[in-house]
Order: sequence, then C-alpha cells, then structure tokens
Amino acid sequence: MGRFAAAVLVAALTMTGCGGTDPPPPPPPLDAGFAKIWNGVPTVACIGFATVTYPATPVEITVSGNSLTARLLCAVGSGISVTATGSGSTATWAGSLSCPLDVQAGCPSGLVFTHTSRTYTLNANGTLTVSGTATMSCSGATTDCTTSFPGT
Repeated sequence: MGRFAAAVLVAALTMTGCGGTDPPPPPPPLDAGFAKIWNGVPTVACIGFATVTYPATPVEITVSGNSLTARLLCAVGSGISVTATGSGSTATWAGSLSCPLDVQAGCPSGLVFTHTSRTYTLNANGTLTVSGTATMSCSGATTDCTTSFPGT
C-alpha cells in the first residue's frame, strides 16, 4: 500500500471514530388518555396541621407531545395552570408556584401556600393520580406539605 493510500485509510478510520454515535431518539409522547376533565377530591397534608380535604373539583388536562397542561389544585376556582413534561403514563413538574387563598385548618393568619413539585400518573385502570409537594408558611413559620388528587 502506498503512502497516499495509507494516509487516506488512516484519515477515514479517524473520522469514523469521532462522534460516530447518533443522539438517542426522543422519548415517546404522553399518553393521550391524560386529556380530559378529571373529577376528584384534592387533599393537602402539612406537618403539624390537620389534613384538609377540599370539595370535589374538576381538573382539565390537555396534552401536546411530551407536555401536559393542568389547572393547579389550588383553592376551588383559582384557575392557575402548570405544564408538566414526560413520556407515556407519567409527567412531572417542579418549580415554585404560590396559590391564592388556600385554606389550612389551624393557620390563623399570614398563610402562603407554595407548590414545589407535582407528578401526574395515568394508571392502567384509566384513573389519574396526582401527587405533589409544597410548603406552607403560617404566621411566619414554614412547614412541608404533600398534596394529592385521585381523578376519575
């Protein structure tokens, strides 16, 4: 093999070894079964306070690709929305979103309720489970909370 042929072969082998992998395929979209109006009873449990069960609340979820948009489970009629991302039967959201006028038994004044995460799961039986974390500040003291919404 001549010098030129050897140089071409070395160059070809070198180029095939550089970044030769394709990026992974995108995740599959969210299950279209998420998209509907779900009915359920939201609950909030904060450390040191009684669990609060709200009246039955409808939650409308829309889906586009890997994004799910849902009205946040705040006080009834609050209309706040979050957008979660995911694939298949699970979507998650994380951030900081305060809810106006959430009521917590035992908090006399200065209530600030802030959602920090939310997981949406479409169950095999066709129901929805929404679980989340939050913090509640009551009269200047802050505690951790969990939220839940079982949807049918």
